[in-house]
Amino acid sequence: MQVKTFVAPTMQEALDLVRKDLGSDAILLGNRKVKDTDGKPCIEITAAVDRASPGTDKEPPLLREHTAAHPQDPVLQEQLEDIRALLSLLLSGKDTFMRLQSHEAVAELFQHLLIRGLNEKTAFAILQNILSRFANETPSKSQLLDAFSRQVADRVRVVDPFAGVEEGLQGATMYVFLGPTGVGKTTTLAKVAAYLKVKRKLSIGLISLDTYRIGALDQLKTYADILDVPLKVAHTRLDLVSAREALKENPVVLVDTTGRNYLNGRAIEHLQGIFRDLEGLYPFLVLSATAKDEDVRHVMQRFRPLAPQSLIFTKIDETLTPGTIVNPLLRFPYPVSYLGVGQRVPEDLVRATHERMVGFFFPRGQWKS
Repeated sequence: MQVKTFVAPTMQEALDLVRKDLGSDAILLGNRKVKDTDGKPCIEITAAVDRASPGTDKEPPLLREHTAAHPQDPVLQEQLEDIRALLSLLLSGKDTFMRLQSHEAVAELFQHLLIRGLNEKTAFAILQNILSRFANETPSKSQLLDAFSRQVADRVRVVDPFAGVEEGLQGATMYVFLGPTGVGKTTTLAKVAAYLKVKRKLSIGLISLDTYRIGALDQLKTYADILDVPLKVAHTRLDLVSAREALKENPVVLVDTTGRNYLNGRAIEHLQGIFRDLEGLYPFLVLSATAKDEDVRHVMQRFRPLAPQSLIFTKIDETLTPGTIVNPLLRFPYPVSYLGVGQRVPEDLVRATHERMVGFFFPRGQWKS
């Protein structure tokens, strides 16, 4: 695999350089706007071509050397695997790449998905799957949109974590809100509590394990008073067990936890110790839609030992790229249950649906024919 970067005043000139140097089999890895040494705007294209002969090792020597030098670095290993997977995907999708170049609607959809937050690897894979269904025809915009909607429905799972609670069919009784600092766990818990109490007419109880931040506890006390629901405070595992016993008449108990620095392994181990072997748990992992892909990936890996049952994404109204929440949903085996789209309690917490997920990419009819 040979990877090179080309810079030219226009996109067409840059593509001409790619074809001249790497040939018509070159695969476009990415492009961006840059400035030359005189400060004039230019287009930078990164492209690759497979020059390996049959039977030779196609892995770039640099990757082999780097992997051998750092075999114990799991983050680096994962990044290298991502690079390999992307290059393999691009090489296997030459037809898709050619149609991206030759068909305006396909190219527009690809760029639109990237602008709305979908990463290149995922966008390319989805388009490759879509175009395989239109092998002998050029799909229209409406056909592409319908096909994309089906892809989201097929690949992203959505759940109602409280389905069957009214009938006593839900095995879980204690719903725990986990997540890093600053994602809005306490506010999200309050929104869920208001929804269950007001909309579903359920008897609920609250437990706070977030005794580290006085403000969070005061905030939860205020919500408990407004909703007229019991609130217990727990400092230890024994406190939690006692609080749960005190609230056993409530079919649903919501538990607030202290925001954790996901880079601190001891913080996760502390939570594992508190919840170890407790039955009837349903852990939510609360994530911010404004976080970078790489950070979200690391958070999900760190919290994996606590076995999250579904994801809640907050602050969707605070990002221009809400499509980023789809990236981890396609990478990790977790469904999504709720979406936070504002500060109002409880109006701005909505159930996750496939229609809403697709809507993040095409708000107010964007990109429709």
